[in-house]
Amino acid sequence: MRHFIAEKGLQGALTQYSWSSYSHFNQLDCDQSDCIWILTNDHNWREQLIDARQKVDNLVLLTYTYDRSEMQTALMLGARAYCHALATRSLLASVTRVLEAGGIWLPNELLSEATFNVAAKKQTLHVLPSLSGLTNREKDVLNGILEGLSNKEIAREHGITERTVKEYVGTLLHKFETKDRIGLLLKIGEFSHLKDAL
Repeated sequence: MRHFIAEKGLQGALTQYSWSSYSHFNQLDCDQSDCIWILTNDHNWREQLIDARQKVDNLVLLTYTYDRSEMQTALMLGARAYCHALATRSLLASVTRVLEAGGIWLPNELLSEATFNVAAKKQTLHVLPSLSGLTNREKDVLNGILEGLSNKEIAREHGITERTVKEYVGTLLHKFETKDRIGLLLKIGEFSHLKDAL
């Protein structure tokens, strides 16, 4: 796998990586198995991802600030990795290994959010009526779950006992016919916008 990047003023560990540079995709002499790395500091990064997708299967979007919607856009446009532009050399090597193995690489900071967004939005339409049937306290607890809080944190935030939170979690699992929190989040699907509905 060869690595291509257009950026000339590279920083951090990127400067130590073995790159083939280019100024335009039409100039690239690459195989589908090669990798193109694109930086978000170019305001045309979305168009670059679309163009680069015609050349290679492996696209990495490098960013200077992690952003969930930016990551989602990159994945929708064909990127297979999203990482920090100032990452360590070992992290960049990990990204490369994952891509070579046919995987997708996402930063730990955003991975948990991404895994919960696997269900289609269509499923959400079926969930919304169920949300309207929840009590205020059930909505509070569900909101805490959506924010990734533990039972103890939810209890502290709402001034109730951890045991009470466990009971509400059990009620929510029963109402949504799931066995655990992960199942609940997958059943709800793309949940970030549902917090406004609670």
